[in-house]
Amino acid sequence: MKFETYETSDFYLASFLRANGFRIVDTRKEGRRVTFVFEDCPKRQQLITSYYNGEGTVNPLSFVDSMKNMKALVYNY
Repeated sequence: MKFETYETSDFYLASFLRANGFRIVDTRKEGRRVTFVFEDCPKRQQLITSYYNGEGTVNPLSFVDSMKNMKALVYNY
């Protein structure tokens, strides 16, 4: 089954998306930068807009847990 993906190298946006239930399907290291690849979904653009407008909401503990998991991906790459 083929699915669309969304990529970002913005660590905090990636953590926000992960805390909102987006599934990571891949990571790529390009020099010092890591790109996170997510399975896309229709609500992505709305979530990204709310994130950059400072209007996004997420459970704080879920966000911290997501950041820890994303850091593990970066440092264990």
